[in-house]
Amino acid sequence: MVLYRHALLNAIVAHPQAREAVLDNETWRAEESVPKLGKLNVFESVPEAVIKRLEKESSPRYFKAGSIILGAGQAVEDDHVFFILRGEVRISVLGIPTRTMGVGASIGVHRFLGLDCPPGQMEIVATSPCDVMALKRETMQWALEEERFEDDLIPYKNGKSILSGGQILDAFGFPIGSAKFVPTCVEESEVFGACSREFVAQIPKLVEEVAFWPKEVIYRQADVGDFMYFIKAGRVRLEAMGRKQHETVGGGATIGDMACLDQVPNHVETAIAETHVWVRILHKKLLRRALSSFPEEERRLMGSKAGGGGNVFG
Repeated sequence: MVLYRHALLNAIVAHPQAREAVLDNETWRAEESVPKLGKLNVFESVPEAVIKRLEKESSPRYFKAGSIILGAGQAVEDDHVFFILRGEVRISVLGIPTRTMGVGASIGVHRFLGLDCPPGQMEIVATSPCDVMALKRETMQWALEEERFEDDLIPYKNGKSILSGGQILDAFGFPIGSAKFVPTCVEESEVFGACSREFVAQIPKLVEEVAFWPKEVIYRQADVGDFMYFIKAGRVRLEAMGRKQHETVGGGATIGDMACLDQVPNHVETAIAETHVWVRILHKKLLRRALSSFPEEERRLMGSKAGGGGNVFG
C-alpha cells in the first residue's frame, strides 16, 4: 500500500486532530528558508498571539507540479488565503502566461480581507511541487472582534479601509484623508479614451487583481514594461532620476502604459505604493490578443496616447 504525501496532508482538513502529529514529522517547516507567517505583508503588526492562532487553525495543502491550484472563474475556498511555503506557481489568463509567484507570496488576499473581488479569468498552476498554508478568514474575524487586539490591528484595519476606498488612517487610527475608489478604473482609463465601447468592454476580463502594501515597489525605472497598471484604490508615488519633485497619483489613474505600449523602451519612472494600493494589471500579450480581434483599435489606441501615427507594438 502506498500513501501519497498530498493525500495525507489534504486529509488533515477532514481530520484536524491528526494535524499536529503529521506536521511535527515534517522538519523542513522549521528551516530558515521557509518564510514565517508574520513576515507576510497582510499580517504586518498583527500580534504574535493572533499569528499563532492563524497557524494553529490553518490547514496544509500540497500540489504536485502541473496541478491547478486555482482555476479560471474560481475563488480560494471559503475565502482563505494561500501562503506559499515552498515551490513556484505560474499565472495565466485565457491560456497566456503572465507571471510567476514563489515562496512567500500569497493567493486570495483580496477576498480574505473581505473586499468585493469577483473571481476573474486567472488560472494558477504549480510549476514545481508546492507546499501551501491555507489560512482561515474566520480566525482574523475573531481577532478583529477581540478588544485586546484593537490597537495592534490598526494597520490591518487601515489596509482594509484603503483598499475598499475608505479613509486613510494614521498610526493611532485617526483619519487623515480618503482613498479614491474607482471600480471602473479600466473602463474609464484615458488610455482607452479614443477606443470603441466594444473593445474597452473586453479589457476588464483580461486583468489580474493585485494588492501592494506601503513602500512596496510596483515597478522600477528601466524595467521592461510587460504590464500597465490601473489604480482602483490607494496612492502611488512616481519617482524618476533627475526629477526633483515626485508625482503622486490615486484611484482612476493608469501607470506603466507608455512602456507597455512600446512608446518608450522601458519604464521611465519608479512606482512605489505610498499607501495600500489595489491595482488591476494588464499584460502586454493580452492587450495584443484583444487588438487582434479589433484591428482598427490599434490606431485609435496609439492616437489617444501620442496624437496619432505609429504602431503600438513596433
